[in-house]
Amino acid sequence: MRPFYIFIAFLITPVLLTAQSEWDTIAPLPNNLVTDHSYGFALDGKGYLVAGADEFSYLDIFYEYDPAMDTWTEMDDFPGGNRGFGIGDIWDGKAYFGFGFSGASYMRDLWVFDPQTSEWTELASCPCEARIHPAFIAHNDKIFVGMGGSPNGNLNDWWEYDMTTDSWSQKPDFPGARRHHPFQFGIGDYIYTGFGHGNNFISNEWYRYDPATSEWDQMATLPAEGRVAGTQFSHGGLGYVLSGDGGDHTSMQDGEFWSYDPELDLWEEMPPHPGISRWAPTSFILEGWVYLLGGPTNANGNLNYLPNDNYRYQLEEISSTREGLTNDPTLFEVYPNPFTEQIHFKWNTTGSETEGLIRILDNKGQVVFQTAQLLPMLELDFLPAGIYNIEVAAGERRAVKRVAKP
Repeated sequence: MRPFYIFIAFLITPVLLTAQSEWDTIAPLPNNLVTDHSYGFALDGKGYLVAGADEFSYLDIFYEYDPAMDTWTEMDDFPGGNRGFGIGDIWDGKAYFGFGFSGASYMRDLWVFDPQTSEWTELASCPCEARIHPAFIAHNDKIFVGMGGSPNGNLNDWWEYDMTTDSWSQKPDFPGARRHHPFQFGIGDYIYTGFGHGNNFISNEWYRYDPATSEWDQMATLPAEGRVAGTQFSHGGLGYVLSGDGGDHTSMQDGEFWSYDPELDLWEEMPPHPGISRWAPTSFILEGWVYLLGGPTNANGNLNYLPNDNYRYQLEEISSTREGLTNDPTLFEVYPNPFTEQIHFKWNTTGSETEGLIRILDNKGQVVFQTAQLLPMLELDFLPAGIYNIEVAAGERRAVKRVAKP
């Protein structure tokens, strides 16, 4: 049985962990290059950055990063040609990349990179409409592509690529409004995507797709402003969204960083990267660290490509403590809801679950109260009006309930 005290050590000190967590500076790209809409990935202990755009043109660059030496090495150019607004993902030791804009035309091609041979191979092109920055998730031997921008406007179609047969098939449309540059990742049996820029809106809505049934469900909305043109990844059973533009399509005051727990359908705010947020940066994961690369800042629609630091942030200490816990909505009930001053608990614990932890998170994902006791009642008159998530851990189980204070 997994020791319970390890989980408690994480949960009862979230504020302390946040305060101690730091973003470390890493080496810039050669010639202090700053790109937007590049694709970043990591395989076999090395990081990579391919294609994208700089202040002046679309690029076919390909660089390899050595974390031990903190150095970048230029590789052979990407054979698919210059492009910005492309997108990719990794699966089973290989990287997949495609779509985007060449400077003359929209694209719908697909490529795979094998680090064992350092070669790119072209795969079957999508029979869909060519597009820029769609959702793109490689997961369980499939690739899921949808939404994006086309010469005819925003899209909401949804496609599946089968790696074993090198073939595409169309699936039920994304249920939200048409949009481009959403965020996305795959965890477990599901695909998650949302946010993005539609006609006259920037969204903070979030959706889940089940490849087994081809069904869509709307999940918990991000408890912050809508966003577009950021970067994303999954690690240790959690999903993460990082940086990007806010609801007015300009840089946010902070380099916002959020984690998403799919079992609890819960967003939680994490330490932002230094400086204001960035437009279309890239990222990859190496040995529990997320590396954030490039992306100009966007002040009032004016992109600034002046050299900016690249960073890394360690995730392992947080995500590893979540593993092995089972989401069980029957663990507890709370009443009344809405509440004014007190919350009462009805526990469904076993004899071995005599200890546990209660956390209350506000609508920004920040912990506002915590206790290491499974109490029958909490005095919460000090909380302002709003929506709160109550997260409880006991033994090997955890659950979350949403409550309101008018």
